[in-house]
Amino acid sequence: MKILVDLVHPSDVNFFKNAIKILKKDYNADIDIFALPRGNLVPIFKKECGGYPFKSIGNYRTSLIGKAFGVADRGLQMLKYYNHHKFDVATGFGGIGISHVAWILNKPSVIFEDDIEYKLGFYPYKSFASCIVMPEYIDFEGERIVKYKGFKELAYLHPNYFTPDPKILDDYGVEPSQYVFIREVSNTTLNYSSLMIGQLQLVFTYLNDLGFKIIASLEEKSLKKKFESKCIILEEPVEDIYSLLSFSSFTISSGDTMARESCLLGTPTIYTGGRDMLVNRELQKRSLLFKVDCIPEINETITTIVNNNIKKHVSTEVKNAIESEWEDTTKVILNNLLNTISEDPSQRI
Repeated sequence: MKILVDLVHPSDVNFFKNAIKILKKDYNADIDIFALPRGNLVPIFKKECGGYPFKSIGNYRTSLIGKAFGVADRGLQMLKYYNHHKFDVATGFGGIGISHVAWILNKPSVIFEDDIEYKLGFYPYKSFASCIVMPEYIDFEGERIVKYKGFKELAYLHPNYFTPDPKILDDYGVEPSQYVFIREVSNTTLNYSSLMIGQLQLVFTYLNDLGFKIIASLEEKSLKKKFESKCIILEEPVEDIYSLLSFSSFTISSGDTMARESCLLGTPTIYTGGRDMLVNRELQKRSLLFKVDCIPEINETITTIVNNNIKKHVSTEVKNAIESEWEDTTKVILNNLLNTISEDPSQRI
């Protein structure tokens, strides 16, 4: 059994890491891993899956034309490689490139997705993937669409794989619920091209006035001088960023992935990224995530969270949902990959 895993975003490492470990340990699977050298992707992979070999392939580009050429170049390199190396199924989070390679080679691909609103990332591969697996909260149907109850982030934040460790708080001199975690993403990615970097600057003063310490993760490092007098700025990669999210009073994030991570760890989250994502609406409906679009709304929402002990509500809601409703997403990954392979009689396990 040989599986091709394509990693093109840093969050892909966390999504697949537990499935990769289980496939190797319990199924003796042969796994080829391709990684796009983008941001901290390769360092994160080495940290999380340091014992596994991988192939760095392609170059990350920020312009639309550059991305198109980059996808084509990676695809050609993979096609060239697999003229000599066979595989049974290909997988990735988002299928641009990898689903096309599998389709050309007449091999199945299982693609995981939660962002169909990003049309440039979804529609170019939609017709080429053998199977597209997405949360049931996304209103999209089709013959090859498979739904599950849950979120991609529960592939690594589910209690089966992660338990918050309070020891990390000592490294930053903070106490549980006495600080706020802020994540500000870069505007070089297409999803956030309209984001005003530094829009949260006024909020820092407001939080300090309320007595909160601030821990900030800044993708745009040029912002460090603007914020360093008001907060603790993390130096990535952080040893245990999810424990920091878990113990914070609340999170303010312009990145949608970290916004969901925070919610699923039981921490209320103010999302400032501006995107209206179907997968986020379920969290909004449960009052776990609060989408805001301007500074006054942020401050009003902060007041609501603090005055109404929303942290307790979120922790209880998430705990109950994980126990009775939401699936372990790593098991979803394993089931879909193994079922796809077993559909071919010559590849039955």
